[in-house]
Amino acid sequence: MKIGSKHFMDWWSYIYVIMILLISLFISDFNIVMFILYFVLALPFINSIEHFVVISLLLSTISYYFTGAYEEIFSIYTILLILIMARVLFLYKGKLEFNANNLILIIILGVLACWSYIESPFHYFNGLFRLLYLLLLSVVVGNFIRLKISVICEILPKTASIMVVGYLLSVLIKGSLIDGRLTIANSVNTNTFGMSCAQLGCILLMTAFLNKAQMIKNLVLCAIVVILALLSGSRGALLAFALASAIVVIIYAKKNGRLTGTMFKLAIAGTVALGGMYLVLILTGLDTSRFSVAEIIASGGSRRSLIYESLIPYIIKNGYWKIGYGPGHECSRQVIMSLIGWDYAHSHNTFLEAFGELGIMGLLILIWSIKKSLKNIYGVCKIYKEAYLFVTILICLLINGLAESYFFDAVLWLLLAICRNNFIEETEIVAN
Repeated sequence: MKIGSKHFMDWWSYIYVIMILLISLFISDFNIVMFILYFVLALPFINSIEHFVVISLLLSTISYYFTGAYEEIFSIYTILLILIMARVLFLYKGKLEFNANNLILIIILGVLACWSYIESPFHYFNGLFRLLYLLLLSVVVGNFIRLKISVICEILPKTASIMVVGYLLSVLIKGSLIDGRLTIANSVNTNTFGMSCAQLGCILLMTAFLNKAQMIKNLVLCAIVVILALLSGSRGALLAFALASAIVVIIYAKKNGRLTGTMFKLAIAGTVALGGMYLVLILTGLDTSRFSVAEIIASGGSRRSLIYESLIPYIIKNGYWKIGYGPGHECSRQVIMSLIGWDYAHSHNTFLEAFGELGIMGLLILIWSIKKSLKNIYGVCKIYKEAYLFVTILICLLINGLAESYFFDAVLWLLLAICRNNFIEETEIVAN
């Protein structure tokens, strides 16, 4: 098996992911020695950067759990940046595969972050640095290389399958219950775990829908990971999974003139799925009231509503709508603590987080960046249908982003970068 061949790169990806899954079970600290180990083992990915982009994306769904995936200098994202630079220098002789899609907006966002930091009452430098780092990562992946659309769409569900098996084993070995809700480890928030499972479920379900090859395997793995999401008790993750999958299936069916039949199948599948999930909740003894709208309203609703009701007027009243109160979750945490007395890590809304930390311009740029990325990847779908995988997981992230904040997470900026990439199409690969 030749190094650099497609078969070798697939297997090397599986080995690399399995290695990180195993390391994460027993080691949480990531030092320079481990960084060097990760980097040396990642060198073969210079020949197929798409494989490492997918690995980085999937690990970023629980970045603070996977050893080496947290958003800092010594991380897999820095390794990705180094690999891309090495690819440009050694394989392309310094020639950049540049595209200007959304680049100006990202640069403006970086300038806004610096301005907001200067004017901030908190001066949280780690927040500024992290955002600039994520913007740099997004620019390099989205604007300075061209990814092979066929390769990245093919390896995504394969790697997602490995992740699902890894999650199942990790839950059996190290998993725990927090207030009756399942998570992969004590250090991982149940909503974060549920959302990661939901994104893997979107990938596998859409792969089964778009490609009948290995459909049963993908559906079984999808069912397993959705059950894990259900057991996590994350309402937002399950809703995001269901809505994102349904939206993309309907879009695809309408485009291909099969809307009526598809809607009927969705209704049947949805009914069966809801019945199955309710049965799982009963058999596992979990509190089904968490998924009852009536119970939620009777108990006073989600605490998120109180955050929104307190934070939005505060931002407007104090003039932070202009340039924000400073980049970084720590800024939002301190503001929320002063308003309602609860120690929440962030505002629990991606768009509100952008508004609070970078003002109205930051919010508008984020929305426009999302729009541009969705428009670009949807255009790719017209040529290569498997690109709907990225449409689905981006929509899934955005839906759950209405109840969680991903503004300072690599998963959002990597997804936006991939979706706005000027992909190399199959015809170009053949021609070359």
